Amino acid sequence: MSEIMPVASYPAHLALLGKGDCAVVRGLSDASGDGESALRLRLLELGFAPGEKIRVLAVSFPQGDPMAIRVGNSTFALRRHEAAMVQLMPPDSFA
Repeated sequence: MSEIMPVASYPAHLALLGKGDCAVVRGLSDASGDGESALRLRLLELGFAPGEKIRVLAVSFPQGDPMAIRVGNSTFALRRHEAAMVQLMPPDSFA
C-alpha cells in the first residue's frame, strides 16, 4: 500500500499530479482577471467544488497537456493552466 503524503507536502494543485493520482478538491485559486474569473466559474460548474474526489486518468505525451480528469461520474480534459487553478488536499484528509 502506498503512503499518503502529509498535507504540507502534498501537491498544491492539480497540474502537478500524474496518471493514477487521486486527491480531494480544496478549492479554486483566486482569479486575477476576467478570463480567469470565467474559467473559475466554469470549473465550479463542471464539478470541481471543495470536497469532490478527483483522479487523473491520463496525461498526454510528451508534454502532459491536456490531462484527463475524473470528477464524480464525469471525465474532463483540462489544460495544465486550467488544472493549476484546482487546489488540492490528500484523498484521506476529507471526512
